[in-house]
Amino acid sequence: MTSDTFPQLPLSYWIESTQFPTFPRLSENIKTKVAIIGAGITGITTAYLLAKEGIDVVLIDSGRILNGTTGHTTAKVTAQHDLIYDELINHFGVEKAGLYYESNNQALQFINETVQTYKIDCNFSNEDSYLYTTTDNGLRNLSKEYEAYQKLNIPCDYVQSLSIPIPVQSALIMKNQAQFHPLLYLKTLLEKFVEMGGKLYEQTTAMDVEKGDHPQIITKEGHHTCPST
Repeated sequence: MTSDTFPQLPLSYWIESTQFPTFPRLSENIKTKVAIIGAGITGITTAYLLAKEGIDVVLIDSGRILNGTTGHTTAKVTAQHDLIYDELINHFGVEKAGLYYESNNQALQFINETVQTYKIDCNFSNEDSYLYTTTDNGLRNLSKEYEAYQKLNIPCDYVQSLSIPIPVQSALIMKNQAQFHPLLYLKTLLEKFVEMGGKLYEQTTAMDVEKGDHPQIITKEGHHTCPST
């Protein structure tokens, strides 16, 4: 097998295993209360929540929906983001570092509750998240991160071995995190968004945002997304 036989771009299981409807390109000037640029997990979730509150929302994406970062995600849902908490405490203090953890934990709970509410078949499961090190320098850094967890009262385990054949020096385990099929989850949110009257336009690139009393999004084709009165 040569390198020529390998795909030149990464393939995503999430994208390959999920069918989405197509949405039109924006072909006219429109008015809306809220316009959101980018139909990834952030854009779709925001659009869904606003539409749920009865707000008129338009969501636009420069390509196919969920074909970028979200479509190629690791699909873990966790507040454990590398060695972030020791760094946050050093830069911003314990209180703000705690807010970072709480906001991420609330996001995890939101996804869990949404899955339960709509009975979304997206392979959601609660799992522990792991950081581990095999080096002396990594051991020092991971020990500092463990101390940060203790300051923030983050539920965790700090261990010197794992049940997998990797000779670790230590591992930091954040309890009750999660994993899921992100696109199956977002497919349901998108369906609910459209059912509530939300509008989505694909292949619609935002080129500029005109600010002021009547802000507008100008697309590549020259069409405007303006605030409704």
